[in-house]
Amino acid sequence: MESNHPCERVSFARTQCHAFYGIQNEECVREELTEKRCYAELLCRREAVRFYYEPLRRPRGGGDSAASCSTLVEIFAFPENKDRLPDNVDNKDRKHCRGIVHELAKCLSKHKVGQRR
Repeated sequence: MESNHPCERVSFARTQCHAFYGIQNEECVREELTEKRCYAELLCRREAVRFYYEPLRRPRGGGDSAASCSTLVEIFAFPENKDRLPDNVDNKDRKHCRGIVHELAKCLSKHKVGQRR
C-alpha cells in the first residue's frame, strides 16, 4: 500500500474492518472515528481543533483539562479515555459539544467524508 495521502492507512484499516465484519457492524466504530478524525484534521481544521483539542472546560484554579468534546462524545468507542473526563460533566457541556459536533459534521459533509462507500 504505497500512497502519499495522509489518511490512506486509516481508510484502509476501516475498509478492511468493514470487509471482515460488514459495513453495519459496530465492531468498526473505532476505525470509522479514527478515519473521520484524519479527514477532519486535513479538511476542517478549525472545526477539528474545536472538537479534538480545545479543553472541555477550564478546571478551577487554572491549568488544562485533558478532555475535549471528542473525549466526551466518543467515550462509547474509546472507554479507556473515561478518566480524562471531569467528574462534573453536565448537560451544559453536552449541549456545547453538540454544537461543535454539528459544525464538524457540516464541514465533513461538504467534502463527502463519512458517506457510505
